[in-house]
Amino acid sequence: MTNPTNNLPGEHPYPPSDLFRRELPLKIIEARTVFYRVHQAQYDPIYFNNSSQGRFNIPEGVMYLGIDEWVAFRETIGSFSEYRLISCEELKKRRLSQVISSRNLSLVDLTGNGLTLLDADGRLSTGSYNIAQRWSQALQDHPSNPDGIYYRSRYDLARFCLALYNIRTNSILQVIKTYDFLSEEYQGRLGEILDEYQYGLIEMD
Repeated sequence: MTNPTNNLPGEHPYPPSDLFRRELPLKIIEARTVFYRVHQAQYDPIYFNNSSQGRFNIPEGVMYLGIDEWVAFRETIGSFSEYRLISCEELKKRRLSQVISSRNLSLVDLTGNGLTLLDADGRLSTGSYNIAQRWSQALQDHPSNPDGIYYRSRYDLARFCLALYNIRTNSILQVIKTYDFLSEEYQGRLGEILDEYQYGLIEMD
């Protein structure tokens, strides 16, 4: 007989009905802090996704950034690699951009004890997209007007990501540099990232 507790903790609960009255746990990140974004080479780095495909996506749009290059790489290119093999062809299709904000960012902190204050837990950054999106919408609509969410990477829990709300950050973000992964300039750093996650780099015919 199957033990019903084997399926615990199950799906994360939806936002509490009184969330709008609670004080949000906010993390303030100083203006001009450098964040990192991996994106398709033919598109502008500043892009707010309003599809249903991203963890914290909402109809108004969300943009994802990594706190460092490693997590930006792992969350994107690394997430669709097979057997930890990265093709040069795939790297040619993408770029890594450094992005800054012209003012401080006020982000809902889903990495620490703030989760308890919200009656939430780590499943928000690892579990159902549908539930995470419901939370994201509720947090964006909160009277505190947060700029986005600060959360742990599902693929590397030691590293952190940002999900920024379009309606609050679209006009304050600036790209300061974009790298070609296969350029001589970026060769050393790419090697460090591949070594960190033990990815292999392969040429495709």
